[in-house]
Amino acid sequence: MDQIQKPVGTISRPHPSRILILNLFNLYLGRNSLQKRDDLIREPPNKAQKRVLALNRELPPPNEQFLQDFMQLKNQFPDQDQIRSVTESILILLVVQCSSHGIRAEFVLYAIRSLCSVEYINWDTFLPSLLSSVSSAEFPVDQGNQLMPTVYSSNFQPSNSASQLPSIHPMGYPARSTIEPLSSAALSPVKSPDTSYTGQHSQLKVPSIRNNDISSLRQLCCKIILIGLEFDLKPMVYSAIFNHMLSWLVNWDQRQQGIDEPDAPKSFRPDKAIIGWMHSCLDVIWLLVDEGKCRVPFYELLHSDLQFMDNIPDDEAIFTLILEIHRRRDMMAMNMQMLDQHLHCPTFGTHRILTQAAPNVSAEAVAHLRLTPITYLSVLGEPLHGEDIASSIQKGSLDWERALRCIRHAIRTTPSPDWWRRVLLLAPCYRPSSQGLSPGAVFSSEMILLLECLGDQHILKTNHVTWLFAQIMRVELVMNALNSDARKMETTRKILSFHREERNSDSNSPQSILLDFVSSCQSLCIWSLNSSTREFVNNELRQKGKLIDEWWKQVSKGDRMMDYMNMDKRSLGMFWVLSYTMTQPACETILKWLTSAGVIDLLSGTNLQPTERLVATREVSPLPMSLLSGMSMGSCMKLSLQLEESLFSGQHLAQKNPSLLSKPGVRLLVLEILNYRLLPLYRYEGKTKSLMYDVTKVISALKGKRGDHRVFRLAENLCLNLIFSLRDFFMIKREGKGPTEFTETLNRETVITLAILIKTRGIANAEHMLYLRTMIEQILATSTHTWSEKTLRYFPSVLREALSGLLIDKRSLAVQAWQQAETIVLHQCTQILSSSADASYVTTYIGHSFPQHRQYLCAGAWILMHGHAETINGGNLGRVLGEFSPEEVTSNIYTMVDVLLHHMQMQLQQGHALQDLLLKACASLGFFVWTNELLPLDILLLALIDRDDDPHALRIVISLLDRQELQQRVKHFCMTRGHHEHWLYSGIFKRVDPSKALGNYLSWKDRYPVFFDDIAARLLPVIPLIIYRLIENDAMEPADRILALYSSLLVYYPLRFSFVRDILSYFYGHLPAKLIVRILQVLDINKIPFSVSFPQQISSSNPATCPPLDYFGTLLLGIVNNVIPQLHNSKSGSMEDASNNALRTPPNKPPGVSQPEPENAPEGKKAFYQIQDPGTYTQLVLETAVVEILSLPVSASQIVHSLVQIIVNIQSMLIQSSNGLHGGLNGAGQGSVFPTSPSGGSSDSLGASRSSPSVSGINTSNFAARSGYTWQQLSCLLIQACGLLLSQLPSDFHFQFYLETTRIIKENWWIADGKRSLGEIDSAIGYALLDPTSAAENNTSTPNGNVVALLHSFFSNLPLEWLERTHVIIKQLQPVTSVAMLRIAFRIMGPLLPKLVGAHALFNKTLSLLLSIVVDVFGTNSQHSTAVEASEITDLIDFIHHVVHYEGQGGPVQASSKPRPEVLALIESSSENLRPDIRHLMLHLKTNVNSSIYAAMSHPK
Repeated sequence: MDQIQKPVGTISRPHPSRILILNLFNLYLGRNSLQKRDDLIREPPNKAQKRVLALNRELPPPNEQFLQDFMQLKNQFPDQDQIRSVTESILILLVVQCSSHGIRAEFVLYAIRSLCSVEYINWDTFLPSLLSSVSSAEFPVDQGNQLMPTVYSSNFQPSNSASQLPSIHPMGYPARSTIEPLSSAALSPVKSPDTSYTGQHSQLKVPSIRNNDISSLRQLCCKIILIGLEFDLKPMVYSAIFNHMLSWLVNWDQRQQGIDEPDAPKSFRPDKAIIGWMHSCLDVIWLLVDEGKCRVPFYELLHSDLQFMDNIPDDEAIFTLILEIHRRRDMMAMNMQMLDQHLHCPTFGTHRILTQAAPNVSAEAVAHLRLTPITYLSVLGEPLHGEDIASSIQKGSLDWERALRCIRHAIRTTPSPDWWRRVLLLAPCYRPSSQGLSPGAVFSSEMILLLECLGDQHILKTNHVTWLFAQIMRVELVMNALNSDARKMETTRKILSFHREERNSDSNSPQSILLDFVSSCQSLCIWSLNSSTREFVNNELRQKGKLIDEWWKQVSKGDRMMDYMNMDKRSLGMFWVLSYTMTQPACETILKWLTSAGVIDLLSGTNLQPTERLVATREVSPLPMSLLSGMSMGSCMKLSLQLEESLFSGQHLAQKNPSLLSKPGVRLLVLEILNYRLLPLYRYEGKTKSLMYDVTKVISALKGKRGDHRVFRLAENLCLNLIFSLRDFFMIKREGKGPTEFTETLNRETVITLAILIKTRGIANAEHMLYLRTMIEQILATSTHTWSEKTLRYFPSVLREALSGLLIDKRSLAVQAWQQAETIVLHQCTQILSSSADASYVTTYIGHSFPQHRQYLCAGAWILMHGHAETINGGNLGRVLGEFSPEEVTSNIYTMVDVLLHHMQMQLQQGHALQDLLLKACASLGFFVWTNELLPLDILLLALIDRDDDPHALRIVISLLDRQELQQRVKHFCMTRGHHEHWLYSGIFKRVDPSKALGNYLSWKDRYPVFFDDIAARLLPVIPLIIYRLIENDAMEPADRILALYSSLLVYYPLRFSFVRDILSYFYGHLPAKLIVRILQVLDINKIPFSVSFPQQISSSNPATCPPLDYFGTLLLGIVNNVIPQLHNSKSGSMEDASNNALRTPPNKPPGVSQPEPENAPEGKKAFYQIQDPGTYTQLVLETAVVEILSLPVSASQIVHSLVQIIVNIQSMLIQSSNGLHGGLNGAGQGSVFPTSPSGGSSDSLGASRSSPSVSGINTSNFAARSGYTWQQLSCLLIQACGLLLSQLPSDFHFQFYLETTRIIKENWWIADGKRSLGEIDSAIGYALLDPTSAAENNTSTPNGNVVALLHSFFSNLPLEWLERTHVIIKQLQPVTSVAMLRIAFRIMGPLLPKLVGAHALFNKTLSLLLSIVVDVFGTNSQHSTAVEASEITDLIDFIHHVVHYEGQGGPVQASSKPRPEVLALIESSSENLRPDIRHLMLHLKTNVNSSIYAAMSHPK
């Protein structure tokens, strides 16, 4: 059937009513319908022309007739919806065209009001179209790209960013009226409403208007909007209006001055017309945010651009609004900020990655991230970190000082060189722009200028800065780069300006010589490189620099080689300088020393002729650490590369050459060096995870390969040590996906490590919490193990939840599988293991047996022994096991243990004696381990302790550890390996034959030399696990005995400090005092900075007595002095005066500089090799304090009570101390200086005479003197120290801490004082919750302020997972019965919410609890706040709006931020129980799209 098709380009005709409606409007507007359009838009006539036109023009009819005429006209057409659309579009054009004509504009307003009276205008479509058309008229299409201003975009912006003016009839159709249709309304500067408002009007071409007409147009538009606001509009219409009003105000001067004359100075005095429309805009905005109607939340103004206008007009009404915005923003921000937030400076005493440092970083990158030194939540929760934000920090501000504290702290405490590399090389001036942002670079280049950063005059008076420059850059490269730089002279002078000549009192020490000569050598280098800069070089320094050259020529001439083992102090210092200035000769001579046949001594004798000489040679020893520690980093790096080249034939390990590592000898040596020498260094450098992933690849390639047992077991042991060395959460695969590549042993121990990490250190961020379940699934996908109930009961709850449903007890299935295969396996074993076994059968078995039978070989051998190992052919068994893959041997061990324990249970039921069975089992296992050395002892012990569900497994373990064979091995290891601090001793260790060191199983076919490996050394990561398992099974006495028995071996364990700290934390509250003392003895007590009275406290005859407060105060003071970054403005002006004190870090020395010193020297600048575990002195001091607290024989509640009491009264104690009143408070209370009840603005000060609880037992007489701070500074830093210390302790302390702090808060009588006015209470709260820094300066500190500041310090150091327990605070404060307590609760918990971004469940729970206490006070059934107006808590309502936007955005609030629907539903549910007036303020925090702007934004139509 033929169809009639319209030709291309044909457009339907306009609606017939359009011409009639236009003519009607023109009639009432007094416009001639026959006028040409260009007459309408021509220049306005002059006065004479106006008079002529007025005489020749017919007068329009009275306005009162308009509605009647219009109704008669519109009734002529049946399609009333179409008539409505036509009418609205014409009204929009009339608004644009008639706005500058006063009489016509008034008629347009009259017509709109008249049509509204008969409900003939759909405001939900009319207003958005009007605003879009106005924007198009102001910024037409041909100028849109040039004239478009920067427009504020609200967070509830409509989703359709390309929407245009709605259409009435098709574009381009020739209209018959005097008003032409618009071709387009494109390029609206504000995002217009979404599609629910489009498609109803035609797209009209609005002619552009002149600048002087904009004011009239905007004024008329605002009047129309005010009419529309008398009606209920859709939320998205309110958003469109709000956006346009803000856009006009923010860009009020852009069209006037910013376009035509961009360089002209902006005027702050708008003309009368501009003031008129601006006031109208303000009227609209005030109506929108009016809390009576709550059309738009006032919160939208708080994060708008209005308050940050560059050119604020000189108008009182504008100032009023901006001031109100700032007032409410400041009130809201109070709940976002922690008390003394500027003091929350990260320390290198903690090893934790902050959550928001890298929001979009891959799993591999996260594994390498370091602690971000300056991450700090600003006023509204914006994290101030990253190079861009750091560059914008104002110099001299609190944030600036915070950054400098981090840098000074780093210089003093020697973090890893990797930290410095990241900070310096990734700063903006060093990073190529193509690399993009880096979450690790957090300091601006100006901050790195050390002259600005270092406030320590002692440092600036010496050559420390020059020394640091010499570490991080080569002068040659700098000078060469400056050759073409115009700032060459200026930069050269700057470098030379750091040279200082003040010498240390110990002028002969190597450190002093290095500092003394480094500047002169650098000056000499600059002098020789560039002649144009020689005038700046001090001639004396240049001559001094030549002394190094002369010294080197003297000591290196002739045949005698320098004896690096016996260098005097001056020679040592000179050689250090040489490593900075002449790197190549220094490295070559060291390498020559190491590769030579020995030291050549030229001896003289009485019987020798003058021309004769006697040469003696002695063996070369390794270089002492005292020499290497002072060399430059560049020299050490060059030396390491040269050593690699010498060892591995020029194939550098840094290149990770696969062909090199595939060589067995090379691979064994590399793994031995890593496992027994470099493990602490990798941990210090933050490279442990990366190394773990690399070693896992080696293990994955070998575990299924036959043979290669030695290298596989070494790699597996190394991986065990790497896993145990981790101190934060980790991923088992670099890419984070897929099943694990770990072995069965590593899988099992990974779960144990996770339990220890989570329980003792927590999970730092939300991503890791979400990944935990996936990680467990990855592990259990390839593991068959089930942990016993005794082990699981100590697991943290979050790990038990992740394991729930995944643990399937397969032990019974393993026994059943054995029983099914037993007959075949025993037959095969008989053929292989009999004394007359056929060798061909052994070969056939190795090549053709089934895997399900091979895994029971050792179990079958054990069954055939019957306790008589001599009946087994050990040679054949060893041959077969040697041909197995390493993982098959592991499987044999685990199944043999299962079968052994099962048979013991069966024989016990048959009446056999337990002791006989244990002896027989141990004898049989001794055959495998000692007699024939067929199985690795470490894996066998791990298999046995993993079966602690069987009551006899641990008894077998203890018996094996007691055997003399093992004791002899350990004794031999300790004798041959020398001192455990091998880096301090230059002697050569005795070499051991591989078979003697490793046994037959590990050495087997290869005979590569052993350097550090040994069976006893393989037990180092196993013994701590055995201790854990014994304690889990309440075997305290055996655990004590094993620790004592293997104390000589454990000194070689590189992680023993972490072991002590973690085991005390993991089992806190379950360890007897005797075992705690034994665990502490694992440490080298003389090198740990324990408190003087600590030994007395743990050996107290009355363990129920808590140590005095002075003991805890000393602990906190040690943290202030050695852990918390130093404040710049201490009372002495510099820390030099306090450096002589034992508790204060002395002036800086170059990192790594070391000479023999007292082992217990309280010096913060110890080199890394002296503190390999935990790594830095700051970490050591903090962790030592943790160990002390965990070791005290008193309850957690007593300890927490003591610490909190110190903080509650710290200012009063210190001020009395500074006034000479030694000792603590003696019942006198705080008196008038520190009233417990803060002033409420009344004359009676709310009872300032009431006293606080007394505190005694602390001597503060010399606290301030020992710290170097004023008492005001010290009091605030002690609060920070206490919060940091408590955050490192296990959850038992956290719970008690919450109970203690809430008790103190609730005991403040004025909180619930119903006789006081709300104004007095608000004043009291503001007084009580001042930052302790400000309060201390004004002598107005309060217990409440100190307690809240302590809580905030505690929160700032907690990992994310542990923050969930903070809900105890709210629960303890409930029921909240007053606005005062409500505010305090929000002040405490509010700053936590930004930290919970990403952890949606935790955020929801915290927010729900805060809402519950709002219901407590303002609920429909509450009787406590009937007299309190809703306006009194608008700051809390604003805060709730802000945090839900923050959480919805996943970070700082942006223009497009919006709450998540889940959060809106939560708030809506809670608000149902609120009073109607309070519920009304939260109108938009609901899921109803018809009333909530945010819901409508999430579900646009």
